[in-house]
Amino acid sequence: MNRILFLLPLLVLFSCGESDKFRISGEIDGGKGKTLYLDKLEVDGPLPIDSTKIGSRDKFSFSRKISGPSFYRLRLGGNNFITLLAEPEERITIAAEASNLHGTYQVSGSEGSELIKVLSGRLAATKKQMEPLVNEIIALEEGPGFMEQEARINEELQEIIIAQRKYSIAFILENMESLAAITALYQRLDDENYVLGRIQDIQYLKITAESLQRLYPDSPHVMALAADAENQERQYELFKLTAMAEQSGNVVTTYPDIAMPGIDGDTIRLHSIPERYVLLVFGSSLNPASVEFSHNLLPVYRDYHRKGFQVYNVSVERDRQEWLDHIRYSELPWLNVAEFGEENFMATQSYNVQQIPSSFLIYSDVGVVARNPSVAELRRRLARALD
Repeated sequence: MNRILFLLPLLVLFSCGESDKFRISGEIDGGKGKTLYLDKLEVDGPLPIDSTKIGSRDKFSFSRKISGPSFYRLRLGGNNFITLLAEPEERITIAAEASNLHGTYQVSGSEGSELIKVLSGRLAATKKQMEPLVNEIIALEEGPGFMEQEARINEELQEIIIAQRKYSIAFILENMESLAAITALYQRLDDENYVLGRIQDIQYLKITAESLQRLYPDSPHVMALAADAENQERQYELFKLTAMAEQSGNVVTTYPDIAMPGIDGDTIRLHSIPERYVLLVFGSSLNPASVEFSHNLLPVYRDYHRKGFQVYNVSVERDRQEWLDHIRYSELPWLNVAEFGEENFMATQSYNVQQIPSSFLIYSDVGVVARNPSVAELRRRLARALD
C-alpha cells in the first residue's frame, strides 16, 4: 500500500509533463536525407530550436514542451517553410512535398495550424488575382485611352482588395479566441501595403487584443499586439489633436529647424514646408543603405505627395557635383539639401543622428510623431491620415 502511495506523485508529475508537450510528425515527399528545421517564431523574429534529418521513408518528428499556444515554423531552408500554431497536447500531422512545403502541405491535429493554412491560402489566392492586373498597369503606355484603362484596372484591383479585406475582418471576428487572428491583423498584400491599413482598423487591433488578453495574458505575441493597439490609438489621438490645433492656429514648433541650400543654391527651410506630413531623412549618396532607402521611398512619395506628404532629404556629402549627379541619376523628386565636408555636420547633430539613413516623420509644425519608420509603416500611417 505504501509503495502505491509513493508512486502516485511520480505518476502525476509524469502525466503533467507529458501534457505540456506537443508533437509534430509527418511525411515530406522527396525529403529523404534533408535537414528539417523547427523555428519558434518570437515577437522579434524566428529562433531556431531544433532540427532533424528526414528518414529513409520521408518521415520526421519533433516533440517540444510548451506552456501555451505559440507560433512555429517548419523549414527546409530559405523561403521553403510552413507556419504552425501549436498548443499543448496537440499531435500535429504534416504531409507535404520537399520542393514546395507551403504550396503542397496538409495539416491535421491542430485547429490553430489549420486556421493559419486557410488564412494564408486565401491571401495567396488574392495575390494571384491581383498579379495580372498589376502587370497590366505596368505595361500601359501613355496615349489615347490611357487614363480610362488605368482607372478600369485600378477599379478591378480595388474590388479584389475589398473582398480580401472583408474576408480578413470576418475571419478575425470569428476567431478572436485564437492567436490565428493576430496573423490576420498583420497580413500584407505586398511589402508596403497591409490588408487592414485604414484608420478604422485600429478597432480590430483593440478588440482582438482585449479578447486574447483574457485568455493568454502571458503570451508575448498577445502582449505585443496590445502594445501596438495602444500605440496606434495614441498616435491617432495625437493626429486628431494636432489637426485641431492647426485649424485653430495654435501650432507650436517642437522640432529643430534646418535651413540649407537645395540643388539650385536657394535655401530651403524645413519649417517653411507647407505639406502636413514631412519625412525628414538624413542620408548620403555614398551610403548604399541610404540609396536603397530612397529607392524604396519613391512609390510612397508618388502616392501621397499630392495628398499632403513631402520628403526633406538632408545629404552629408564630400562633393557637390557627386551629390547633384546622384540626384539626377536616381530621379529623386522631393526636396534635396546637402551639407558638405568630412565630419561635424550641424544638421545631423541637431537631431542627434548616430547613423544613416535615419528619418523622422513630422506632423505639420507640431512635432515628430515617429522615428525611423519602415517604408511599410510610413505607408500605413499616411494611408490612415491622408486617404
